[in-house]
Amino acid sequence: MRAGQAPGRAFLVVVLATAAVAIAPARWLRPWTTDLSGLIWVPLRPPAHLLTALRHWLRPVGEDSSTRDMQLLVEDRDRFRALWHSEQLRAEELQQRLAQIDRTNRMNRGGVPVEPLIASVTGRGTGTSERFLSLAAGSRDGVREGDPAVIGGDVLVGRVLGAPTDVSCWLAPIVDSSAGRLDVYITSADRPEAGPSEGVKAQIRPGSRGLLVGEVDGSATRISEGDIVRLWDATWKPAAQGMRVGVVRRVGRSDRSPLRTQVEVECGVDPSRLRQVTLKVEASQ
Repeated sequence: MRAGQAPGRAFLVVVLATAAVAIAPARWLRPWTTDLSGLIWVPLRPPAHLLTALRHWLRPVGEDSSTRDMQLLVEDRDRFRALWHSEQLRAEELQQRLAQIDRTNRMNRGGVPVEPLIASVTGRGTGTSERFLSLAAGSRDGVREGDPAVIGGDVLVGRVLGAPTDVSCWLAPIVDSSAGRLDVYITSADRPEAGPSEGVKAQIRPGSRGLLVGEVDGSATRISEGDIVRLWDATWKPAAQGMRVGVVRRVGRSDRSPLRTQVEVECGVDPSRLRQVTLKVEASQ
């Protein structure tokens, strides 16, 4: 009987001890339980250090999957950001081209049907023809000798010089000496819609500093700085008539003929900065 009561008494002791530990204040238990947990972890620490070292050897910290994923995300972000900016520039370029075509159609004063053709500048001349522009448009696109080139709908740049090839042509700007003399009419800046009958006729030619210079009758006192100069020249194609050549930048007495007035005209565009132009090609019948 006594031998059978021993396990029961031991179990009772364990239950009472567990209950006492459970209800005992934490400050009584912390000193000796800390020491006891330290003793328990002593045999387990060497394997833990060994396993940690093995994990770092198999997967270095720099190659952690989360780090690699972050690097890939950053690269994808940068790539798509570059693509977005590229598409934005492409969209702006297409909008500019559509605006050029629309304005060119609305500014067709020649009475001859034309088809606006956007042509990119692919090169520039050398030597005496260094102002010439090489355009990526040729006879297969309908380009012919003498076709005028504009920007912004009605700002005259020049005209095609010589017979174009199948895929390219040369453009001679109006500021180049090859353009020769231009017959123009000058109207007040306050009345940009005025026609030749209301303007002052003049003949201008390429001068120095990229300007066009000419002389008019000294009695023509209606000319002032800022007035608009437009083409009215029978040697140019109808599609070029009325296009804006530039604006008057200086009015003064001619040194060669005091009874005449000299005008200096600044072109509406600097050909050296152009990336593309709109050719006014005669529409095919």
